[in-house]
Amino acid sequence: MQLNRCPVCHSRIGLEQLAQDEAASELLALLAKLPNSLALPLVVYIGLFRSAKRDLANDRALRLVQETLALHGDHGVLAAALGETVEAMRKKQEQGAFKPLSNDRYLRSVLESVAARGQAMTVVPGDDRTPVRAPSSRTALAMQALQEDREL
Repeated sequence: MQLNRCPVCHSRIGLEQLAQDEAASELLALLAKLPNSLALPLVVYIGLFRSAKRDLANDRALRLVQETLALHGDHGVLAAALGETVEAMRKKQEQGAFKPLSNDRYLRSVLESVAARGQAMTVVPGDDRTPVRAPSSRTALAMQALQEDREL
């Protein structure tokens, strides 16, 4: 079964190919179970580990997702921290100072800060239409647009 064309590179990708790769299959299953308000920033976050010259291997992406989800039990706090981390890294990219992430130290510090402020995004399993903080960056706006498209 062919999926639509990739919105970035316009190539086709089949579900059969994804299902044959055990790590990709497990990654997709894990992401599909998460609420959009957590899954979307998580996908963008793990993309920050990809170098400009290489794609992120499926087994590494799976490991990163599992490690990130294990960082905090409250998905609302984690989603807020992921959003802040992605925004900060996008600003660094715009300034030309960004290098791909190699560990989760920055996210851990943002998590501590978000938890201390008591700021969390609303994550309600089964109801991804719950309003969250108003987006303040182009990245946040893009993630919100993706979430709205996914709900249709």
